[in-house]
Amino acid sequence: QTGFIITGTLFLLCGCLNERLSSTWLVVMYFGSSFFGQCGPNCTTFLIPCEVFPTNMRAMCHGISASAGKLGALIASILFNFVGERELFLFSGYASFAASLITFLTIPETTTLDLYEIDKQWHKVLNNERYEGPATDPRHLSFYERNQNRFCCSR
Repeated sequence: QTGFIITGTLFLLCGCLNERLSSTWLVVMYFGSSFFGQCGPNCTTFLIPCEVFPTNMRAMCHGISASAGKLGALIASILFNFVGERELFLFSGYASFAASLITFLTIPETTTLDLYEIDKQWHKVLNNERYEGPATDPRHLSFYERNQNRFCCSR
């Protein structure tokens, strides 16, 4: 999330100060946004799929995730041809902040969770069985999962 926020801030600064910055400062800020983008958000594209999908489906799900990312990049690169430099920076900054929010809300914290436990959970879910174990501990759930009852209407 921090990488998204830093990248988004640098993109917004590039967009807002585009006319006032020298080309040197614009390039430095752009390289900074690229650096933080590679160290944060880019790493999540291959780390998160390795952690959240069950072992027997991990390669396929990782491939689907990667394909979706490539499709998004293709669409963005086509659409970016129709906007100016300032708008491009501003849109990228806003998209970074939106991605930070989505990441905060939906990505579970699996750092200290054994991947075999995630496999057990998926196996039970796929067999319509109830899972009770470390994978459902609030420490390992996304913000949305921890607060699902607040967001969803009960019937």
